[in-house]
Amino acid sequence: MKKLNANFPISKSFPTSFLLILLLISTFNLMAQDADIKKAAEERQTTEDKGRKLLSKEYPEAMQVLSERTTFGGPGSSMIANRMQDRSPELVTEARSKMEVTNYSDVAGRGLWHIRFPFVNVTLVETPNGLVLLDSGYAAIGQVLADLIPTLSDKPLLAIAISHSHVDHAYGAYALLKRWPEAEVITTQAYLEEVSADIELRGSLAKYNNQALENQSDNSSVPAQPTRTFRDKLDTIIGGEKFSFVHSPGETQGQMWVWLPERKAVTTGDFYQGFLPNTGNGKRRQRYTKEWVGALREMISLEPEYLLGMHAAAVTGKDEVASALGITADALEYIRDYTIERLNRGWRKDQIAARIEWPERFAEHPLLKIHYNRPADIARMVAKRYTGWWDDIPSHFAPLEFDAEAAEAVKLAGGVEALEKRGRELLKTDPVLASRLADWAYYGAPNNPQAKRLFIDVYMQRIAAEDTPLQEATVYLSAAAQARAELKALDEKK
Repeated sequence: MKKLNANFPISKSFPTSFLLILLLISTFNLMAQDADIKKAAEERQTTEDKGRKLLSKEYPEAMQVLSERTTFGGPGSSMIANRMQDRSPELVTEARSKMEVTNYSDVAGRGLWHIRFPFVNVTLVETPNGLVLLDSGYAAIGQVLADLIPTLSDKPLLAIAISHSHVDHAYGAYALLKRWPEAEVITTQAYLEEVSADIELRGSLAKYNNQALENQSDNSSVPAQPTRTFRDKLDTIIGGEKFSFVHSPGETQGQMWVWLPERKAVTTGDFYQGFLPNTGNGKRRQRYTKEWVGALREMISLEPEYLLGMHAAAVTGKDEVASALGITADALEYIRDYTIERLNRGWRKDQIAARIEWPERFAEHPLLKIHYNRPADIARMVAKRYTGWWDDIPSHFAPLEFDAEAAEAVKLAGGVEALEKRGRELLKTDPVLASRLADWAYYGAPNNPQAKRLFIDVYMQRIAAEDTPLQEATVYLSAAAQARAELKALDEKK
């Protein structure tokens, strides 16, 4: 093969102009893609908003049940829930109004504050020479903290440690760095990769997290930018006090937790949540159950006396902390072992999830309430990590669109009327199977008002069910809202 001349004149006018043209074309293509993403997101959001307003009037009990569930280990806020990256003054006011501050000062009188907001918490540590903030919350929290911190201590903010890249942990730092520009930002090396992926997939994240696209970051400078990163573990002195930052994949590949040896305190990131943890999120990237359990076990080995979580009330007392961390580790380990054992037996993934047995010691434990996801969801996430996307149903290896399958199911049933009749019968005894029939009707007969009404009724009833966890309920609400807006449009055409 002929070797290229290293002195090829790429700087001459024609090649340079050509490269500039390519760059312009690439820029215009990206702009067009962004415009398409924005248009699709706006249309979807507008449709869902219309449907939700109608559902609120027609199904007030179901919407009330959902509203009561819309928390994440602490107080909730409907205003903030869908605007996590929004810094608007009204959201700052809302976050401030629901803030709770608890001081766990040590014997030397140095402050250790656990600061709770709707959906998420942060921890502020007062060292001999300054302050260290562990997590920065979502966007509206930044200004609240910038105003609050000087009222707690007149020492400067020396560092902000971000446990992971999720919007409720990494996006409040902007106001803090504006006030204390010299503060370090400490993260794991994997953090920036996670931030980059979130930006690349911002349209998908906006959809799956029920966030407005205009508030979804398209710039890596918006979340906290690290000034110091590490792999595995970082033992360091900040302001005269020792900190141990420990990397362990959990909710993200780059998640970390923090050990404060002088305080006998651990801040857990999202490893501990005060309910069955969000380890099986069906709408987000891979979760790491094995490492999650390992992190919890390592925390226990340090014998902490304070557990300061990012989504739940603090736990105090060595035995109480060990118990809280231990039962969480035991539950996740049980699900993982169950899933791996049945994968090795050759079970299909749907069988593994559907047949999981939940021992009484977990089912009745107050720190393992099924609030956000189910044990079955975690089992699915474990299986997803260790196997491919195929579910062992032969036709699903090279599947057709679900709409085509649904249309054939409508034909086989003898029409939408037959599916609706059977679906409403099943809704009383087997809502999961009723949902499948409702899906066939809705996707198989997309212009049929009867199919849409069945679909809406089935999923609104499932939202109202006592055992429907939050993530599942939000999926059902988005689908029902879309269908309700479509039904209204059909009615208006008559």
